[in-house]
Amino acid sequence: MGDDATGSGPREADGRVPDPARLADIAAIESLAVAYAHAVDDRDWSRWEALFLPDAHIDYISAGGIEGTPAELAAWMPDAMSSFRWCLHSMFTHEIDFTGDDTATGRVHVFNRNGVEWEGTPELVDVGAVYHDRYERVGDHWRFAERVEKTKYIEGGRFADMIRDAAPPLP
Repeated sequence: MGDDATGSGPREADGRVPDPARLADIAAIESLAVAYAHAVDDRDWSRWEALFLPDAHIDYISAGGIEGTPAELAAWMPDAMSSFRWCLHSMFTHEIDFTGDDTATGRVHVFNRNGVEWEGTPELVDVGAVYHDRYERVGDHWRFAERVEKTKYIEGGRFADMIRDAAPPLP
């Protein structure tokens, strides 16, 4: 799946009616993305880590973060998220392509609004991104095998400026 997948023309799966078993897979993968959002917003790092395969690759570099395994990022997340008083992740326009019976790739838009208090002033920090994912079925659960965040924008006050300065240049 390309970074933006623009101009690539029609795809065979576009508009196709999936069979009932595949519909259940789609619902489970979409539920996985929602569980991810709630785990981050609730700061439930045990739940968050369990959504990934143990050897999964996670990459938050485009947002000024790090990359590594679920265990490495679960250890890093509490400190990385400590500046945010709250956050709300919303997932939209999920596109899923099945590459095998138990494997798939996908991309999903995320809008992430965060509340911070920076240098005594409350601020909102908005992040728009696309997650590029690989999924694998393990038993009767789907899990992330890879999640790469492609940040599109970081907006807000001085705190957002600091995050943008720490991240690679945005597209």
